[in-house]
Amino acid sequence: MAITQLTSQQVQPDFTLASQVVLTNPTVTAQTTPTEQAALNSGKSPDLLTWQPRLASALSLLCEGHDFNDKGHQQSSDHALPHVPRFMLLKAPESEHFFSLLKDAVATTLPNQLTGFAYHFNDNKITLTQAHSPQDNFAAKSNCLASLWVESETLFGCVRQPENGSIKLQAGLVHNANGGVLILGLRALLAEPNLWERLRQMVMQREYRWFSTDDSHPLPLTIPSMPLDLRIILVGDRVSLADLQELEPEFYYSALYAEFENVLPIKNESATDTLTSWAHYLQFIAREQNLPELDNSALPMILKEATRFTGDHYYLPLSVDWVTTLLTNSSRYATAKIDASAVKQALHQQKWRDNYLVERLQDEIFTNQIMINTKDQVIGQINGLSVIEYPGYPKAIGEPTRLSCLVHFGDGELIDIERKTELAGSIHSKGMMIMQAFIMSEFAITHQLPFSASLVFEQSYSEIDGDSASLAGLCVLMSALAQQPIDQQLAVTGSVDQFGHVQSIGGVNEKIEGFFAVCKHQGLTGQQGVIIPASNQRHLCLSDEVITAIEQNQFAILTVEHISEALHLLTGIPYKDNHVINLYKLIHARIQQLMLQEKKNESWFSRWRNFF
Repeated sequence: MAITQLTSQQVQPDFTLASQVVLTNPTVTAQTTPTEQAALNSGKSPDLLTWQPRLASALSLLCEGHDFNDKGHQQSSDHALPHVPRFMLLKAPESEHFFSLLKDAVATTLPNQLTGFAYHFNDNKITLTQAHSPQDNFAAKSNCLASLWVESETLFGCVRQPENGSIKLQAGLVHNANGGVLILGLRALLAEPNLWERLRQMVMQREYRWFSTDDSHPLPLTIPSMPLDLRIILVGDRVSLADLQELEPEFYYSALYAEFENVLPIKNESATDTLTSWAHYLQFIAREQNLPELDNSALPMILKEATRFTGDHYYLPLSVDWVTTLLTNSSRYATAKIDASAVKQALHQQKWRDNYLVERLQDEIFTNQIMINTKDQVIGQINGLSVIEYPGYPKAIGEPTRLSCLVHFGDGELIDIERKTELAGSIHSKGMMIMQAFIMSEFAITHQLPFSASLVFEQSYSEIDGDSASLAGLCVLMSALAQQPIDQQLAVTGSVDQFGHVQSIGGVNEKIEGFFAVCKHQGLTGQQGVIIPASNQRHLCLSDEVITAIEQNQFAILTVEHISEALHLLTGIPYKDNHVINLYKLIHARIQQLMLQEKKNESWFSRWRNFF
C-alpha cells in the first residue's frame, strides 16, 4: 500500500529556504546563474535579460554588429555577420510593463549612436542627406522603441499637405528607431495584414519608400526613399504566433524564435541560490516601478502566493505583470518597506474583493440548494471535486460534486448521463471509456458486461469536461457493484489509466479548499479529508485555514497511487486480501451472479423460441 497522510509541512512549500535569503546587495555564489554573475561582475545594474539567458542569446543574433553574449551584455564586434536575421518572434505577454522592461534592457545593450537622415525642401524638389544632429527631421530618436498598438501613420509616418501650405513629412516608428530595434505587439499588427506586409518588405529590402494611404490621391511629388536598418521584435502569445505562421509559413524559416520564460525552475542542489536570484528579481521589479524596498519578512508570504500562481513547488514566477501587481498592491499598505504585514493585508483585501462569486456558489451548498453529504455512508455515491471557470472571472473556483451510480442487469452499457445529454466534453467521455476498459480487464470479462450502469453528476446543469473525475467515477461504480457504502467524509479527485494507476490533475488546491469550506460549515468530524494522486503533492499550497485544521487533526490530505488504495480508504475494506473478505471477491461474485442470470434468461428465451 502506498497510502500517505500528508503533514502540514508537506502541503505547502518549504519556507525555511526563504528564511535563508538575505535581501541585501546581490553577491556571486557558486550556483549564481551566468547571466546574473555577468551583471554583478560588470558592476552594471541587472535588467530583464539577467534572468532570461535564452532571450539574450537570441538578441545577440538579431543585432548585427553588436553581440549580446551568453551573459546578456553587449560586446562590440568589428565585423558584421552575414545574413543576420531582421525579425525575431518572441512568445511573451503583450503588456505595457513587459514592453517597458524589454525596451530598457535592449536599449542599454545597444550603442546610442546617431542614425537617420534629413529631408531638405527646395521649391518643388526634395533631397535627402545624412543626419548630422538629433534635431534633423528624420534622425533616430532612440536605439530601441516599443509599441503595443500600431496603425499606418504611427508606424510609417505620413505625407501632409495642407490646402494652402507646403508639404510636411511626418516621421513614424520605423524612422524614429532606424538603426536600432523596434518592438511591436503582434496582435495589433495582425489585425491589419496590409501593415504587416508593407513592414516586412521594407525591413527586408532595407529601404523605406513613401506612399499614399489613399490610392485616389497619389503623392504630390517624388520623395526620395530612405535607407532603413531596422530589427523587429514581434511579441505575442501562442495564438497570435500561430496566426502569423498560418499567414506567412515561409517567414518562420528566416525569423528567430525566442520565449520569455515565465518561471524559474528550482533544483534541490541549488534551491537557496535560485530563491536568492528570484528575490533579486523581485527587488529589480520593485525598483523599476519606483516601489518601496522589499523586506526579508515578506519573502515567505510572497513565496506561498507564487507557488499558488505557478501551481508547483519547483517553479517560481517571472511574470512581469503578476509580480508588479502583487508588489504594487502590497506597497499601498507598506510604511518604510514592503514587509509581511503589507503583503498579508494586500492579499486579504484582494481575496475579499474577488470572493463575491465564490460566496454565492458556496451559499447554494450551505442552504442545501445543492446537496453535499459530508458525514454518512452511502452505496453508489461519492463526493468528487471539480473546478469551475467562469468567463471574465480571474480565477478558478473549487466546488465538490456529488456523483452517483446505479447498477442493474442489462446489456453491458455504461450509461454516462452527462454524455447522453450532451453536457460532457470529449476528455470526460474518454475517462468514462477508460473506466469500462479497466473493469473488463480487471475481472477478465471476455464478452460484453453482464450488467448496465448509469453514472451521473447530480445537480450539474452545465457542460463539464476533463478526466479528473474518472477516479471518483470508477470508485463509485465499484461501490455499486460490490454493494459496499462509501464514506462521504472523504472527497476524491484524480484520473486513472486502464491499469488503475492514479494520475495527477489540475486545480488541486482550489478543489481541496472548496470541499473543506463545506465540511467546516457542516461541522468538522476529524475524519474528513480529500484523496488526491500522490503525484499532485508537489502542487499543494493550501490556505492557512486548511493547514491549521490539518495540524489539529480535523482534516486530512491522503495520497494514493492506485485505485485499490482509494477504494480501501473509501470503503474500509481491502481491495485484495486472501485472508479476509475483500472488494475484488465481492465484485467478482456479483458479476458471476449477473452472468448466471443472463444465461438463465437466454435459456428461457431459447425454450420459448423452440416452442414456436
